[in-house]
Order: sequence, then structure tokens, then C-alpha cells
Amino acid sequence: MAIEKVSLVNIEGGLKKINKTLMKCCESEIFHMNPPPDTSKSAVAAKNLRDKGVYERMIKRTRTIADKLNVKLDENVPYDDIEYTVSIDFKNYLDEVEKMQSELSERIMELNSSLKTKGGLYKILTQLSGFDADFADLFRCRYAKIRFGRIPNGSIPKLSFYNEKTFFFYQFKKSSNYTWCLYITSTEEVNSVDYTFNELGFERIRLPDYLRGNSDECISTLLDKMVEDLDEKIKIEEQIEEIAVREGTKLSKVYAKLISLNNSYELRSNVIVINNRFYFSGYIPAKDTKKFTEMINSVGDVTITFREPSNDEPTPVKLKNNWLFRPFEMFVKMYGLPNANGMDPTPIVAITYMFLYGMMFGDLGQGLCIALIGLLLTKFTKLGLAPIITRIGLSSAVFGVIYGSVFGNEHLIEPFFKMPPIYSLFYSKPPENVFEASTLILIMALIVGIVLILMTMIINIILSLKMKDLNSGIFGASGICGFVLYASLVAGLGCKFALGVDIMKVPYVICLIVLPLVLIFLKEPILEHISKDRSGEKKNAGNIDTGLKAKLAALNGDDEKTDEPKKKSVGNIIIEGFIDLFETCLTYITNTMSFLRIGGFVLSHAGLMLVFSIVSQMFDGVGSIIVLVIGNIFVTGFEGFIVGIQVLRLEFYELFSRFFKGGGIPFKPASIGTDS
Repeated sequence: MAIEKVSLVNIEGGLKKINKTLMKCCESEIFHMNPPPDTSKSAVAAKNLRDKGVYERMIKRTRTIADKLNVKLDENVPYDDIEYTVSIDFKNYLDEVEKMQSELSERIMELNSSLKTKGGLYKILTQLSGFDADFADLFRCRYAKIRFGRIPNGSIPKLSFYNEKTFFFYQFKKSSNYTWCLYITSTEEVNSVDYTFNELGFERIRLPDYLRGNSDECISTLLDKMVEDLDEKIKIEEQIEEIAVREGTKLSKVYAKLISLNNSYELRSNVIVINNRFYFSGYIPAKDTKKFTEMINSVGDVTITFREPSNDEPTPVKLKNNWLFRPFEMFVKMYGLPNANGMDPTPIVAITYMFLYGMMFGDLGQGLCIALIGLLLTKFTKLGLAPIITRIGLSSAVFGVIYGSVFGNEHLIEPFFKMPPIYSLFYSKPPENVFEASTLILIMALIVGIVLILMTMIINIILSLKMKDLNSGIFGASGICGFVLYASLVAGLGCKFALGVDIMKVPYVICLIVLPLVLIFLKEPILEHISKDRSGEKKNAGNIDTGLKAKLAALNGDDEKTDEPKKKSVGNIIIEGFIDLFETCLTYITNTMSFLRIGGFVLSHAGLMLVFSIVSQMFDGVGSIIVLVIGNIFVTGFEGFIVGIQVLRLEFYELFSRFFKGGGIPFKPASIGTDS
């Protein structure tokens, strides 16, 4: 339940082994690659590999071929039996598959076009049914020309105006707008008659030469041709399916290997080359060093070394938590990853979130319903909140037992505020309901808030001192001075109002209240006085090992110059100190009072359920039950959602802000998948 320890790994070898080495890094799925150091000013012959992935086009081409073959590609399939290693091998294979597929696909397109044309002819011939003359004989006439087609109904009466022209007009079938027809004219006058009919809107239909006989015989011939085309199309589709079955698995393996190769090429931009040897570095989980070493050594002519990352290196962060706390990593990442040298707050977030949620929304029945919803969402969806919903539902159920609330009914289980050891501290007799115990609930909410604030202060002190941050660890609002001030004020006020004992005497006030206030007020001059000059400290040269450092040691350019910070005047120190002190005290008050919302939601939950209980009493039998069911559904959904948001607000603003130091780099291992 912490930040997983990682090791810095440096890899170097002959340039010819770069592709295989990078592929092994991808296949390991545990290697986080570092960006390369700046070589623009290097005196040695160092360069970055900037070549673009040459396999991207082939990956797209593979997808296109798979779509045409209706093959579903699997990028995670093992591809060890694929011996292709260079781009030409993949190109030849894809050319072969594409040639087989494209020839068959083109033929299918031709058949589809032919079937569409024949379908149109079939509709035309059905309009000419009953025509007994042989079409072939008509088309072979030497001295007469025949035209088939359709003419607008409104143009037929106009034919009487062209009696001087020699033509024979015959009608077949008439629709609402057109009449199917033919006309016959002599060879000498065909051009003049064609022009006349075109002016009247005649649309000519050309019949293919293979049609013989009368209209019924032509229809029969046409249907036979369509059946032949359909049979051929089915056979070709079967051939395409055979290719898909035969080549589908191999196509997926080729696709997976192409992605792996492409990803390794994308990593090449992070590689440094010096004298035909490559160098790059990255991070892996410390527990996997043996496994990773074996994978890289299998390449040959590659040297791999490990070392512990230093505190000033931008080390990536990989959170490591058990099954109970792991879903709450989502909330931590929403706020920001912790620094590699910091602390993973996930366990604290998980425990406090479940505790506060259950405390604010405690109901046995509704909590179990929320947990059931979380289980269903976890099983049937990939919603990141689903496991959290299950856990907070169970927490709600536990606090429901404490509150004695089962679907809003507080008479089935004895609530805590009726137990003698608890209510006797505040009341002479047990409260009848939760509203009579409102004072007790609000006080307990404040106590919970105070304990959590003090706990986060302690965590901040430990982390800050570990990182040598004296400002935050000693003089900050959540440092030692802030802890002493806040704890002393809480203890003094608590003893006076709760126990009637006044411990805030002069020595107590001077040592535990005034002194911390003065130290917080004067923290800037104190820190300036005790701070050491760090201008001579060496800066981190990068994430590369000493072997590569030596090769890049000869860098041109002047040393960085840092301006000395300007000293602040006494007036500025006083004003800033006063503002900082005022903000600190105001933060203590607002953060503490913010936890009153815990008690407020306990009372609001009881109030909402009381309203639905009163409304249900207005109905009898089934009506009363329906009202209670609707009321529980509404409260579970509405209040459960609002409480979740309010608890998250308490986490981020009242707890996280006191100790959490972000800025962590997410651990992103190179992968053979497309999302890497």
C-alpha cells in the first residue's frame, strides 16, 4: 500500500540490435522509457533517432484488407511464429492477400452492377408483356427501325400534329405519368422521327443483343441470366470466406507484430546514438529486474545496468495498493499523482472516504442496495466508480446498524444515541429520535473532523521533514507550529466547555498558543537566517547512466547564472506575516466547521425519510408501500449522490490540501497494444 519501488535501467548496444531491443522493451510491458537528454550542444557525435514509424501505412492497409474480408483483427494474439522481420516481407504478404481479395471483390462488383442492370431490364420487359413479335427479327430489319421506351401521357395527343411523318406508334401499358410504347419508322426518316419523339419527351430503352423471341421469352432468358450471375456471386463470396478462414489468424498475427514494430519505432525518438552504439534509459518495477534482464539479454550484444533513482530525478510513479484500497486510486489521480519521494495517500483516502460516507449516509437497507448496485455495475460494466460504490454501500450499511436505521425505520435496531454510555454524557434520559440527539451528533462530527485534521497535520510534518521542507514541516499551517497551535486551542476550548476545566492559563497560552503564532508570523526571516546557500549544488544531468554522461560531458555553453533573491523590507515581512497568520487561523476555523456537514447530512437523511413516512400514512395498504418504496429510491439516489460529492470535497479541501504534494509523473510502460 505505497508507491511501488522502481529501478532506473540503462541499456546500450550495437545499433543493429536497436529494433529487437525496443521490441523486447515493448513486449515486457513494464518498461517506462525516459525522454532523451539534449544533444544539441554536445561536443561528441551524438544524435537522436528521429525516423518515423515505417509500419503505420501497413497497419492501416492490414485493417482495410481485414474489413474487406470481414476478418476481426486481434492485436493481442501471439505472433512468435511470424518470421517476417523487415517491411518488404510484410509488404509481399499483404500484396498476396490483397491480390486474391481484390480480384474476387472486383468480380463481385461487376456482378452486382450486372444484376442491377438486368433488374431494370426485367421491369421494362414486364411492361412489354404480350408483345408477340421476335425482338431479334425486329432489330435485324434493313429498311425499318424500331425504338422501345416510354413517353409522357400528355405527349400522346400531340402525335396527331405529326401526321406528315412516317411512323407507326404502338402502346403497351400506361402508368399515372408514362406510357410504355414503341414506334417504327423507315431508315430514311429515322433521324427526323427520333428528333420529334425526343422533343415530346420520349425516353428510349435499349435492349441487349442476347434477348431473343417475344417479350415472354426475353423475360425467361433474362431471368436465367440473373440466376447465373447470382450463382457466380455466391461462389465468389464462398471463395472470399475461404480466404478469410485460411488467412484470418495469420492476418491477426501479422497485424499484432506490425503494431509491436511500429511502437518500437515510435520509441526510437528517445534513443541516443554515439559511434554506431545506441543508448537509452527508463524505469521498471524493482521486483521485475531479473525478468527484464533475461528478456533483454536474449537479444545479444546489449548491456543493461540498474541503479537506484536519485531524489532529484523525475521518477515515474506507480501506485501499489491491495484490492480494498485500489479503486480509490481514481480519486488520488483526479487530484494529482504524488511525488515519487512522497507518500501514496490512497489508503488514507479509502479509509476516510468510506468512514465519512457511512457516517453521513448511514442506513442498513439503503446501504445494502447501494452495495448491490455497485456489484452489478462491477460485473457488467467497466465503470471505475463501481467498486467504490460497493465499498461505500457496505460502509453505509454498517453505520445504519449504529444509527438503528433500516430504510428510514429507526425502531427495528437500537441506535447508538439511546445507549446509556453515550447519551448519559449529554442527556438525563435517552433521546426519542435522532432529532433530539442533534447536539450529540454535531459534536461527534466536530470531534471526527478535529481528529482527521490533526492526523493529516502529523502526516504533513513527517513528509515535509523527510523532504527537508522546513517551511511546511515546521512553520507552516500544517507543520509543527500549526499542529501545536491547533491542538492547544482545541484542547483548551474542549476542556473548558465540555469538562468545565480551564487549562488555558498564562504559561499554557504563552508556550502553546502565542509562541507558535509568533513563529508562524516570523517564519520568513527565520528561514532566511537558517537556510544554506545552495547555489553551488550540482544539478541533475538527466536520467542516463554515468557511461553515457561521460560521452555527453563535453557540452558547450556557459554555466547557468542565478540571480540572488532580493531581500524583503521589514514592512513587507510584517504585512505578509500578518496575512499568512490571518489565513492560517481562518483556515483552522473554516476547516473545522466544515465537518459539521457530517451531522447535517445525518439529520437531513432522517428528515427526508420522516417526510415520506408521514406521506405514506395518508394511504392504506399497497399505496402506503408504494410511497415508501418511491421515497427510499429517491433518497438512495439523490442523497447518496450528494453525500458522495460532499465527502470528496472534504477529502480534497480539508484533508488532501494539508499534506499532499503532487507533481508525480505517471508510470506508462511501453506496450505492443495500440494504446501505448
